[in-house]
Amino acid sequence: MPTAAAKRLVSSRLRHLARAEVNMLRDDGLIKSARYNWMLTDAWARNLINRRHYPQLDGESASRLRKSDTVFVYGSGYSLNDITPAEWQHMAGHDTFGFNAFYHQRWIDVNFHLLRGGLYGELRWQGFAREVVNIIANNPRFRDTVFVMQGEYLAQFANQLIGYRLLPPAKGVLRYPTNRDEGRLPSTSIDNGLRHIAGTLSDAVNCAFCLGWRHIVLVGVDLYDSRYFYLPPDQTATVDRERATVTGGPVNRLGGNRVEDLHYTLRNGVVDLMGEWQAFFAPLGVRMSVYNERSLLAGVLPVYERAA
Repeated sequence: MPTAAAKRLVSSRLRHLARAEVNMLRDDGLIKSARYNWMLTDAWARNLINRRHYPQLDGESASRLRKSDTVFVYGSGYSLNDITPAEWQHMAGHDTFGFNAFYHQRWIDVNFHLLRGGLYGELRWQGFAREVVNIIANNPRFRDTVFVMQGEYLAQFANQLIGYRLLPPAKGVLRYPTNRDEGRLPSTSIDNGLRHIAGTLSDAVNCAFCLGWRHIVLVGVDLYDSRYFYLPPDQTATVDRERATVTGGPVNRLGGNRVEDLHYTLRNGVVDLMGEWQAFFAPLGVRMSVYNERSLLAGVLPVYERAA
């Protein structure tokens, strides 16, 4: 069949890029699509020139920086506020891996942090990018961090941070492509790309697996509400399109969910996905657990038990 033959000849990444271009043209029109593509191309070209200013790591060299077989992977759920100093001290004895807005925290030194998306579809990108890097630059918990960042043409946010040399000095930068092959299971190496399914949690867990940790503990991935640890309890994170930034508010404009509603990534099947990955990891000697016993992930993952 012609469709099957085309799939064999054209990579999944090129097919995804083509679909993204068609959708952009349909949704935003010719003028905005042209401006957005120029922004992507500019960021990609600058990234190629300026990435030399940051220590570049590959999967093997990043893996050698592990200090433990256990890694704590941090989301941004409100339950992080309930963790005691003794618990943070215990976790600091292992590796720590944040993603997305965990850069707001000041409880624990971060060994690895994954940055993926900025403001998708937004041409006014510099304000939000500078907000993020200023928070990181002024946070001593990120003074010795390896930043894991998407690395491909569509990696607008990461390419801009590197290309415009906005990212603060880092212990290292590990770039990864997105694995867009058919299927739902995680990839087995950074070179093959990381899965981006049901949110950035999948990128982080897939990366932790590829870098060799044997126990992956998910912390602050609550899902039973839409609160974030760095916002007041009556607000959730939302995009302010007028100011081109992310702020707090009663409703997430993108997901439509209120503070008390289940987290919007549930619609993408994040719980089932983590259950599938746990079953995939087990025969390989890798296990997953969840730190918060109230997390909806506790239905498919065991709750973390601290060794005596």
